[in-house]
Amino acid sequence: MAITCSNCFVGERGYTVYFSQNESSAFLDAYLPEYPPDHWCKINPRLFWMHESLFNAMLDYIAVHLQANGILAVETAKQDPYNGLDKLKPILSFKEARDAHWIDDIIRNRSIRTFYQPIVSYNGKNSSIIGYELLSRGTSQAGEIIPPVQLFQAAKARDRLFALDRACRLEAVKNAAGLGDGLVFINFLPTSIYNPQHCLQSTVDMVKRSGIRPESIVFEVVESEEIKNKQHLRSILEYYKAHGFRYALDDVGTGFNSLQVLAELEPDVVKLAIEFSRGIAKDKGKQRVARAVVQMTQELNSRALAEGIEDRDDLECLRDLGYEWFQGYYFGKPEPEPLRA
Repeated sequence: MAITCSNCFVGERGYTVYFSQNESSAFLDAYLPEYPPDHWCKINPRLFWMHESLFNAMLDYIAVHLQANGILAVETAKQDPYNGLDKLKPILSFKEARDAHWIDDIIRNRSIRTFYQPIVSYNGKNSSIIGYELLSRGTSQAGEIIPPVQLFQAAKARDRLFALDRACRLEAVKNAAGLGDGLVFINFLPTSIYNPQHCLQSTVDMVKRSGIRPESIVFEVVESEEIKNKQHLRSILEYYKAHGFRYALDDVGTGFNSLQVLAELEPDVVKLAIEFSRGIAKDKGKQRVARAVVQMTQELNSRALAEGIEDRDDLECLRDLGYEWFQGYYFGKPEPEPLRA
C-alpha cells in the first residue's frame, strides 16, 4: 500500500473554532445548518469544528459583523478537534491562507510549466550550451503565467511549501527527459525536505522512469540563507550523491554561503551570487570576492558558474578570473522552449 504524506499532498482541511466568553456563537445556530452535516460539528456552545470551505466562508461574515478579537481557531482533523488547542490563533489571521487557496489547485492539478535557461561554457572565443536550469512557473485557469515568487508566497501562506516544491521538482524531472545529454539544474528547497529517504523517493523514481542519467542532474540548493540546520542539509546532499546525482550551491559569496560553508558542503558546482557578477568589470571589491570563490572552487575540484551575466565586459572579467560556466540574459532568458544554440 502506498504511503501518503500530508505535507507532500494537498488534502482537505478542517478547523476548530473557539468563542471566548465575550463573543457569542449564537449566529451559528442559523448559519451552520445551511451546510452539509459532515462539514461541521458543535462540540459545545463555545467550541466548533468546521470543514475549510465553511470556515473560509465564515471569515468574511465575522470580519464585517463581529468583534473578532475573542474568536480563535486552529487547524485540526474532525476525528480529533481538541488536538492543538494550545496553538489557537485569532481567526482573522487565517485570511491570508484563505486568500491563497488557489495554490492548492495549482499543486493538485500540476498546473506548472517548466521554463529553460541555458548554461553556457565560454573559453574567450567560443561558447556552447552545456545544460539548462529548469525553472517553474504556475499557470492560471485562464492560461496566464504565474511567477515563482507569487507561487511560493502563496504556498508559504497556505503551509504548502512541501507540496509545491515536490510538484515543481517532479515536473522539472519529467520535462528534462527530452533535453539530451547536457546538464539539468533543478532547484529544491532544503527546508521542505524533512526526511530525504521519504521525501525524495518520488524524485528518484521519476528519474528512473524518465531514463535520465542521474549524473546529468544537478540539484541546486536555494533559500540557503534560511537554513539553520547544516547537518540536515548535508544529509539531503549525501542522499542525492548516493543516488548518482550532483548538487550545486547557489548565491555563493553572500549570507549563509560563506567560503567556510562552501568548504564544508563540497558542492559539484558553485554558483557565484548575482550581486558579484553584475558590474564586476568595474568593481575591484567584487573581483576580490569572485577570485576567492573561484580559488576555493578549484581547490574542491568543483566547477565555477557565474550567473546573472548581462554584459560582455563582466563576462570577460569573470572568464579571466577563472570562471568556466555562465548563465544570464546575455546568453538567454528563461523560455518555455529550450534554446538550442
